[in-house]
Amino acid sequence: MINFNKAMVTILVKEDYGVCFDFYTKKLGLVPTWGDKNGPWSSLAIKEGEEHCLAIFASDAQSAYKGYIRPNTTTPSDTITLGIPCDNVDESYNHLKGLGVEFLGEPQTIEDWGMRIVYFRDPEGNLLSLESNL
Repeated sequence: MINFNKAMVTILVKEDYGVCFDFYTKKLGLVPTWGDKNGPWSSLAIKEGEEHCLAIFASDAQSAYKGYIRPNTTTPSDTITLGIPCDNVDESYNHLKGLGVEFLGEPQTIEDWGMRIVYFRDPEGNLLSLESNL
């Protein structure tokens, strides 16, 4: 049986592992449960003592898995978005903006989607969103 309820998002870091680690820990406020800024792997949780919810992994180390070939592209594909639920998109937006997170625009209410949402990118160019249901 596949356990999607235990799935974890892993961000493959192609460029600067330390910069990406700092983004997720210092700007987004996640706490390492395993690993550190030196990589190649860190598991991150919402707070100390919680289960990990996200991981970052140096993509160069992915070659240990035989058959994996890193795509030859630097352009983000935007085929997956890391949606981060929050109680108040505007408050979270203002908090993260104050920490230096650059957003793609202002928070928007999109009735057709049934949500309030705002997009931003991590240092690797991966698309993330803060979102709440209407």
